[in-house]
Amino acid sequence: MRSDSVVVLGRRFHHVWLRDNCLCGDCREAGSFQKTVDLGQISGAGAVRRVEVSDEVLYLEWDEVPEHSSTFPIEWLLAHAYDPPGEEDGESVELWDAKDWELSPPRWHRLDDADPGGGEWADDLARYGFVLLDGVSEASLDKFAARIGPIFETEFGHVTVVQSSPDATDLALSGAELSVHTDFSPHMHTPPLLQFMLCVEHDATGGDSILVDGFKAAEDLRRESPDKFGRLVRIPINFQQFYADREFFHQRQRPILEVDPSGSVSGVFFAHSHAANWRLPPDEVTEYYDAYHAFFDYLKDPARQFRLRLGAGQCIALQNGRLLHGRTAYDPRSGGRTLITEFVAWEYFSARRRFHRQRRWYADPREAGQHVRG
Repeated sequence: MRSDSVVVLGRRFHHVWLRDNCLCGDCREAGSFQKTVDLGQISGAGAVRRVEVSDEVLYLEWDEVPEHSSTFPIEWLLAHAYDPPGEEDGESVELWDAKDWELSPPRWHRLDDADPGGGEWADDLARYGFVLLDGVSEASLDKFAARIGPIFETEFGHVTVVQSSPDATDLALSGAELSVHTDFSPHMHTPPLLQFMLCVEHDATGGDSILVDGFKAAEDLRRESPDKFGRLVRIPINFQQFYADREFFHQRQRPILEVDPSGSVSGVFFAHSHAANWRLPPDEVTEYYDAYHAFFDYLKDPARQFRLRLGAGQCIALQNGRLLHGRTAYDPRSGGRTLITEFVAWEYFSARRRFHRQRRWYADPREAGQHVRG
């Protein structure tokens, strides 16, 4: 029986998939690498005349008129494998609890040494959901963030100043304790965000920052209480934010936990102070509250909470939608505590990092020094 696929290092690739993903200049637009080939216009598309596999490339000659061939770097194939799925260009996610940082605390990265396109700081951010940056000023952060992607504007403007105020209209603008949460849970159509929290001054007593890996908490809940996990994925609840001074009343209905098509946790959206007026299925009210508070207990568990005291010029960059953040209470009378918050859509961080990590596969072959396009 005629084979419809080829196996490379234990990964199967179907001929029709390979033909559809040909990397050559006849099948792709040179500047954007957008696909121009339409298999529906090729008689017998996917029929192979000859296959050669070396340590570096897979080469195929197609049984077509006019003649056509495709060359795939083995590294590219492994990164895009689907049987079984490959891990994109060595990307990895590592779940953690606070105890994981006891023997080996997270490393600090100097902002002056960080490349917005990637590097060790970006690897840590992608792996752990947060990274610690030092030597940061308001001006340098603004410049750095803008080189990653467009700054995400909020109702507070380009940046948000978080400090205690006698006439505070938000818990964050007081000295109160903030339970761990994700920002913008009540806002409709807000994309996943890369969030920067820069400490400008911190002379007050208290006010330690708290970080929790929401993916780890969610996976632990799934393992220990799958029914409760399922309710938090399946049933949306209301989040709201009322701004009397700005005349906004944000509302959004969404599940606390989101999973991707493979079933892996892909989003955690939790803000207890904003979760109100739930419209739950009547037969599930009691069970949902049990699930909600079980997850909230996970998030409040000191064993899961990594705490640190930020000093002036120190910054936390985090993946809002995975990492939850909060703070201990502080006394504004004991000294100042000012944080500057700035956002970039997470997709721009991912896209810029992916560009620099994978551009070698899409560069002009004369520049890349390898035959990619046939």
